[in-house]
Amino acid sequence: MIRALQCLDRLRAFARTAMAVVVLTIAGCGGQQQLSSGASAPSGGGGQLFARVLDDIGEFYIEPVSARRIALAGAARLGRLDNRLALGEVAGGGGALALSYDDRALAYYPMPGDTDNRGWGDLLETVIAGGTQASPQLAALPRETIEQTVLDGMTRSLDRFSRYASAEIARDQRAAREGWGGIGITMDGTKDTFRVTAVTPHGPADRAGIRPEDQIVEINGIATEGCVRREVMDRLSGPVGSQVAVKVLSAGTAHRRELWLRRASVSEPTVTASRDGDIAVIRVHTFNHRTTKRVAESLAEAQRQPGGRLAGIVLDLRSNPGGVLDQAVNLADMFLRDGPVVSVVGRHPASRQYFKASGRSTAADVPLAVLINGGSASASEIVAAALQDSGRAVVIGGSSYGKGSVQTVLRLPNNGELILTWARLVAPSGYLLHRHGVIPTICTADLPDDASSLATGLRRASAGAAAGPRALLDERSWAELRRSCPAIRTRPAVDLALAKHLLGDPKLYAAALHALPAATRITETAAATPRTLP
Repeated sequence: MIRALQCLDRLRAFARTAMAVVVLTIAGCGGQQQLSSGASAPSGGGGQLFARVLDDIGEFYIEPVSARRIALAGAARLGRLDNRLALGEVAGGGGALALSYDDRALAYYPMPGDTDNRGWGDLLETVIAGGTQASPQLAALPRETIEQTVLDGMTRSLDRFSRYASAEIARDQRAAREGWGGIGITMDGTKDTFRVTAVTPHGPADRAGIRPEDQIVEINGIATEGCVRREVMDRLSGPVGSQVAVKVLSAGTAHRRELWLRRASVSEPTVTASRDGDIAVIRVHTFNHRTTKRVAESLAEAQRQPGGRLAGIVLDLRSNPGGVLDQAVNLADMFLRDGPVVSVVGRHPASRQYFKASGRSTAADVPLAVLINGGSASASEIVAAALQDSGRAVVIGGSSYGKGSVQTVLRLPNNGELILTWARLVAPSGYLLHRHGVIPTICTADLPDDASSLATGLRRASAGAAAGPRALLDERSWAELRRSCPAIRTRPAVDLALAKHLLGDPKLYAAALHALPAATRITETAAATPRTLP
């Protein structure tokens, strides 16, 4: 399964200034307040966080939803923290909610109207206060844990990709997609040893001579011994341009070097590349804000290597769970001269977008094969669909995951983040990627990973695919099409071998490239028109 944020491709096209103005302190639930029928919310506005989440869901979520349903789903989650705590609607109670503990009724609360977000936010806070007084188990938990539990219940009642991230997790997620100030290393921390496992090329650590297998033993005069990995990474991180003193134990020696490094903007490496003869193999692991730039750098580096001009490119998107939307668009744009890339349709006006090639492609003429599998989702499906529908690339492998939705990321007053599904993706040929995914031009999902599979794949490439325009398929036909090419999660060697053979045989490549008949493309006007989504 795709991890929550990875399943996400985030669109930040709509930002509100109020998000960064005030950080609210959510009131605790102290005191021995007596519970009674119609108890009111605690003073201090503790329900503002929950009300804010309900406001955002009501405004941005892809479908209209009831605040009542979402709030009750969140309240019900409190029972997971103490199974003796229960909430239920009072039968014939005229819209009342009952709180009980050990099957003993504690309080009854009148329920607000379906669209009263502030009322439901206050009610959730009141229920938490009542539960905390009744349950020693709940009272012993940090406030953040209780909030996380309730907000998890609220967001998981929407869909599998909407979720809440606490302030700490949100900070890491922002760094992963936007980069951060650091020295450019990946590190493995076991016991008291912090070993460098990878060094970002041309980053501060690389320029200073730090290499894999070196150990970080001291940061700013403080020994790393006795620390946990998170503490060490936090000490290495800081504002871009600031300095940090690092003492390094060189691998295989007792020599310790003290280095002064100036932090730079760094991000998780998302691209690995190699050249095999005249074929460049580019694997994209995920999409962050530097992915397209790194692919361009990798291609330029491959072209500079001995062996002459590239005869083909393999873009390996297998098990790539997605990431930032604009990076998917930019990567597809690298290989396209013109035409649509993807359309985004949703309920909120700001979610409706149409992306087309800029006409500034840097690799529009080199033959291209794209590898996908059942772990290829979201942003990787945008790229695969755009290149397949345009006739630019032969797609090889298994059917992709079918995560054709877009999540927007909203900053909350507590510095956490609300990730909400707010749009669906439409491929250039007019079909929804959601649940359907990309079906390869040449399917290898049913082939054993042995020598005979290559010959079978080559026969399939020369025979072509018998598929009609996918935009016209009904759900039954889609299910049959996906069953014919399962969404496997493995990365069989035959995929890459087949891609290299095709790219080395122009005639066979041309036959495979046009195996899928051209489908009617959506126009910019049609893409901007809201449609009913499944």
